[in-house]
Amino acid sequence: MATILLFIFSLFGFGVSFYIFFKKKRGEKLVCILGADCNKVVSSKYSSMFLLPNEVLGMGYYAIVAIEAVLLQSGVFIIGPFSVQLLSLIGAITSALFSIYLIGIQAFVLKEWCEYCVATALINVGICAVLFSL
Repeated sequence: MATILLFIFSLFGFGVSFYIFFKKKRGEKLVCILGADCNKVVSSKYSSMFLLPNEVLGMGYYAIVAIEAVLLQSGVFIIGPFSVQLLSLIGAITSALFSIYLIGIQAFVLKEWCEYCVATALINVGICAVLFSL
């Protein structure tokens, strides 16, 4: 059941990240249900890392989590010298901590909120919690 939840989280995370990517690529404003200025957040200097937009990094991360979920569900726990579960947990912890950092940037530096960014942060914390439960 945990691996299915992991897969569902990855699909939602990928979808949210893709929505941000799609809107930015087309030069369209994000529609923010709560009325905040999501565009200020996703176009800030904090919206990329390693020269890649955060949403692209997110799509890659969620694709990897989906693959990990499928591997774990299939009973594949070791690939070469690496434990799929350990690598997944390291990635999830890193992602959750980065998300918390970005939430802090929204709250204390930008003083604007992006509900999509908050959603991905919650998804990342959820992924981390699921992996700790395995």
